[in-house]
Amino acid sequence: MSATTRILDGATRHQVFLQRYAAGQSREAIRTLERLRRDLLGRLALEPTDFQRARLSSLLAEIESTARAAFGELWTQQRAAIAEHVVSEAQFSARLYSTGATVSFATPADVLLIQAVERAPVPTLNQTIRGAYEEFGAKKSAQILQQIRDGVTLGETTPEISSRVSGLLKTLPRRQVDALVRTTVNHTASVARGVVMRDNPDLVDEYRWVSTLDSGTTLICGSRDGETYAVGQGPMPPAHWGCRSVTIPIVKPEFSLAGGLDAGRPAVGADGVQDVYSRTTYAGWLKKQPAEFVDEALGPERSKLFRSGALRLDQFVDPTGHEYTLTELSASHNLSLR
Repeated sequence: MSATTRILDGATRHQVFLQRYAAGQSREAIRTLERLRRDLLGRLALEPTDFQRARLSSLLAEIESTARAAFGELWTQQRAAIAEHVVSEAQFSARLYSTGATVSFATPADVLLIQAVERAPVPTLNQTIRGAYEEFGAKKSAQILQQIRDGVTLGETTPEISSRVSGLLKTLPRRQVDALVRTTVNHTASVARGVVMRDNPDLVDEYRWVSTLDSGTTLICGSRDGETYAVGQGPMPPAHWGCRSVTIPIVKPEFSLAGGLDAGRPAVGADGVQDVYSRTTYAGWLKKQPAEFVDEALGPERSKLFRSGALRLDQFVDPTGHEYTLTELSASHNLSLR
């Protein structure tokens, strides 16, 4: 097994556990939302059934205070988890990368890792993790207040307004906080890997992007699968909400362990779970799938263009990772023919 494949194998297995960890963190965050929902319903239950408009201003202030406290608690929970996770992930990455090298990778200091993950903008959000959670809390608090205002404007009773608030906190915010937490977990892991690679310049100066081989992989991640970049200069996961992609270092030849045949990497295609050649890219793997599977992964129109060979997978996204609409794609065809 080559050094790169050895690291890829370990990183792929680890990603499964990372997603399970993210699921646990998400459940904890959703429990915080559920406590907020119960607190707000309990507060609204104190109001007369026939809502008193004169109470609106003071009630909204109380509700906003309760909501902001809950979302502040959500960030406090995540911040503590992030600090522990980035250190743990860096330690794991250094050990994993060392399995493919003749010398050991150094692990950065804990304080530097925590500073790095708190300061690094999340690629898909273009802001720090703290900024993302604060923005999420501010928007959800505003939506809660707006639901109450709308109910009052429509002349609804307090139970009807309570139903509005309960419905809001039971649906969309839960899905959004799940995506936010999962993105946070992958960002934290990605920062840890990046710092380990950056702090070992004698051993590595390039890394490879590795995407998940299944129908849930996005165009941007599928187009980057197998691509190599200079450490500190190329894109890093997460590339989008809920991104599952990882990066692995390409150990310099003079420090790379000699290996035999490359091993495989897991894939979930039309025939279920199987191992494919480790150097198989997402595009190469997708081409071997049935048309119906490709249609599901890309959508019928993109699938037709991809399967016919008219466009490569990376031509469905621009250099920044923006996914083209079919209208934009058609416009790019015209530019290409000039």
